[in-house]
Amino acid sequence: MDFVSHVDLLDPHGDVAKRADIRVNDPASIDGVEFFQYGFGWAPVVEVRQGDELIASEPITFVQDTAPEGVPQLAMPWHGVLKLPSLHPQVGLTLELWPDSRAWLRLRTTGEPVAMTQEFQPLLFFKVFRGDLTDTSPLSLDTSVMRKAGQGVVGAGQTVDLRTAKALADGSSPSGLTISFPELRQYSVLQVSRDRGVPLVLLAAILVLLGLLPALYTSRRKVWVRAEPDGNGTVLKVGGFALQRKPQFEEEFSRLVDAMARAAGGAPAVEEKERVSSR
Repeated sequence: MDFVSHVDLLDPHGDVAKRADIRVNDPASIDGVEFFQYGFGWAPVVEVRQGDELIASEPITFVQDTAPEGVPQLAMPWHGVLKLPSLHPQVGLTLELWPDSRAWLRLRTTGEPVAMTQEFQPLLFFKVFRGDLTDTSPLSLDTSVMRKAGQGVVGAGQTVDLRTAKALADGSSPSGLTISFPELRQYSVLQVSRDRGVPLVLLAAILVLLGLLPALYTSRRKVWVRAEPDGNGTVLKVGGFALQRKPQFEEEFSRLVDAMARAAGGAPAVEEKERVSSR
């Protein structure tokens, strides 16, 4: 269940500068460049021949559909396509890979999905279609304008003649074509990144945090003083408001009013308290 890529990192001259193991959340790093394990999968080598002529021979990148709820993702089969545009009419194959045939057999007999973490007598199911190849994606095949010509299964190390595969009743399977499954490989998807701005972002985050710390330990308070004429004297009206530590502010506000009254040399202050609540 742990996928690891064993890699050689080369310098500009092609010499091995570093050997590393890359896992999820454990990248390899060299000269400020990081290599992350982004994905993985199976890549079976598929060969197609027409008589003695080799039409196609390549490892094909396979992907999985998202597993339904309650089913392990690695229990899902892998899907790929192979296109043969050089043939007339053109031919396309949809491929379904079960890297562990025991999981396929278990699903067929008991209906229980089993995670496939290792290769064991892999099976490659295929369907053959004839017609124009209109889909340019390497991962999909548009069969809406094509005609199904046959289907079958080939095991690792085996070769199947498409004429002997299960064909349609009209016998439209391409003649002279054979499909082989000589080898099952794996592939890694690596994400390469180099972000020179990481230190600046870290410094900015630290400065923002330092700027917030004083606000957590200080009180924001406001006090208003209004002087109004009253006959031969002046009346001072004082108001205040606090966002934090309101009980402590009430005590401070009372002391402030008393101090202003004494400083003015007037009669004892008349205090009107108005509590303002905010949501």
